[in-house]
Amino acid sequence: MNPPQAAREAEAAVAAWLYAQPDLPADRAEGGWLTVLPGENRRNLPVFIEVGEQTTTFQAFFMAAPDERQAELYAYLLRRHARSYLARFALDASGDVLLVAVLPVGAVTVEELDRVLGQMLQLADDTYLEALRLGFATYIEREQAWRERVGLGRNPIS
Repeated sequence: MNPPQAAREAEAAVAAWLYAQPDLPADRAEGGWLTVLPGENRRNLPVFIEVGEQTTTFQAFFMAAPDERQAELYAYLLRRHARSYLARFALDASGDVLLVAVLPVGAVTVEELDRVLGQMLQLADDTYLEALRLGFATYIEREQAWRERVGLGRNPIS
């Protein structure tokens, strides 16, 4: 199968998967699709899906660049790689943490899309609160103190 044909089939699989998810927002953007997966701990995981000639890339914004304890946070996220299927944590140029996965275009099927996106969401949900605690402990402490002062309940992050 030549690359253009494989890429067309991968694009068709992405479109079919998105069409089969009527509750998910999906926008065709330049070079791919943008959707938002609903989670629990990471309430919304925006994912950009880009089909290239050779690979299909899934990229999700996980969290902003951490304020503190970066080494501990990065070690925690790297340890999670050992238990994940395809998704990996990465940093962008500004230090924000991304969740990425890459598949060969020939491997993109509706079933595999479901598996990869489900695994990305699960990984995000499983790691998000601890990642926030590591990267933003001082901010969370200040917020908890403020919530106490104004009579609000504790934020469940801490």
